[in-house]
Amino acid sequence: MPTSHGEHTLDIHGRKLRYKVAGSGPVLMVQAPGWGVGYGLYEDGLAQLERSFTVIHHDPQGSGGSDSPSDPKEMNVGSFIDDLDALCRHLKLERFALIGHSHGGFIAMNYVLKYPQHVSHLILLDAQLGIAEPAEDVQRTLPALARDPRFAEAARIFAGPRKLDSDQDLSELLYRVLPLYFFDPESEQCKAAQRYVRSGRISVAAMRATSETDGQFLVREKLSEIRVRTLVLVGRHDFICSPAQAEAIHNGIVGSQIVTFENSGHLPWTEEPDRFFSNVIRFLEN
Repeated sequence: MPTSHGEHTLDIHGRKLRYKVAGSGPVLMVQAPGWGVGYGLYEDGLAQLERSFTVIHHDPQGSGGSDSPSDPKEMNVGSFIDDLDALCRHLKLERFALIGHSHGGFIAMNYVLKYPQHVSHLILLDAQLGIAEPAEDVQRTLPALARDPRFAEAARIFAGPRKLDSDQDLSELLYRVLPLYFFDPESEQCKAAQRYVRSGRISVAAMRATSETDGQFLVREKLSEIRVRTLVLVGRHDFICSPAQAEAIHNGIVGSQIVTFENSGHLPWTEEPDRFFSNVIRFLEN
């Protein structure tokens, strides 16, 4: 791999893609969601993996330090896959492990379906299975959360109406609804995530583009085609990518393993780090 540690940019048809290389050992590529949050949500929380692996993060186009295409409507799972492929070719990676969280898991499954030969291990972390499934989860989980004083305000805001005319509007919305994503909404982990979404670039254009195009990349009926070694991880209290989605992924990918974190929401590496990292490292080392 010709690139040194640290942050770098890759030119893809005149568009800058930011990526970061850290750690040593076999390569683990981290796929962030494509809807605008960027890799900053993950780099500190997953840093423990750098002790055993060369961890590569990148900002999907339109997120963080990566440029948007000239037409924001071009941001979709297909273009994220093309960028990941371009990054891997630039780094001369023929085979690597891939972890995708939430919408990043949706991208990762699509990537493996297109480039199975490049992925040695696939980790799907509170992964989004499609477009109907998160809506079904929220329809089921939000009423109960709204009755819990710890989550009531966030649930009310999540239910709308929403004003999303700018990146700042999206950042503020995420800040206010983030308690829903945690088992303990009053934890320091939740507060850290809130600080990140208020300080980082969160792209409303990327969110709009992906929400409009995700239906073109549905994978539920294709899961049996994934033959890569797969680990499915999910927080028991994830309200939007629930264990129901994780079980469907696990049942669809032959030979996959599944681990449920009983005291976690959407970000189990922050709420149950010891169990999270032991499971991930054991899977990747075998």
